[in-house]
Amino acid sequence: MISVVLATYQGERYIDAQLDSIIQQLDSHDEIIVSDDASSDGTVGAIQRRADPRIRLFAHNDRVGYVENFQRAIDEIRGQYVFFADQDDVWLPGKVTTMLDALQGKGFAVSDAKVVNHHLELLFDSYFSWRGARRFTWETIFLKPPIIGATMSCRMDYLQTLLPLPTNVPHDFWLTFNAAWDDQLKVLEVPLILYRRHGSAHSPTATTRTRSIGTILRERIAVISNMIGRRRS
Repeated sequence: MISVVLATYQGERYIDAQLDSIIQQLDSHDEIIVSDDASSDGTVGAIQRRADPRIRLFAHNDRVGYVENFQRAIDEIRGQYVFFADQDDVWLPGKVTTMLDALQGKGFAVSDAKVVNHHLELLFDSYFSWRGARRFTWETIFLKPPIIGATMSCRMDYLQTLLPLPTNVPHDFWLTFNAAWDDQLKVLEVPLILYRRHGSAHSPTATTRTRSIGTILRERIAVISNMIGRRRS
């Protein structure tokens, strides 16, 4: 069983295209867990109108931010394989079968992505090439995270070893860094999603806004402190 975890917030504009691209790759027994972070637009209504039994919608009244919102979706997982998704991207055909094959050998798998604008017009053929990502060791991930969270998939038994998500670290940074550290990371250098970058995105990496050095340093310190604390316990 596949569980897709999808965190939404003010995603009415793009959510239908993303759900269309996901649903056509799922079987009848799979699920999409949508955790909505108190959207005030038509996101929840657009999802409800589908009336698809595979979509389990959790519409929250309190806003907690994207990391804790993903944790709320993760808490509802019933499947053995977990796929992360963002509300404004589009999955390319063959994503599910390709990632499932990769997860037979490792606990965590990620892929490349095609970078597009808000109209899905191509900006870069490869996110990895655009970011200059050539190696995917824990050291390179720590210094300059090269992986998009929306390309991540994993086995639930491995994901459970990294939970709960720290609230002071981006979830994709935390998960991919630990997977590389544990030698559980499989990187597929083939694009399996259209990664939409636009100014109104709520994921930090999907916007054109820059992040401060202070924020980046605080995240690195938080990763180290969380790893030390958890692996000693």
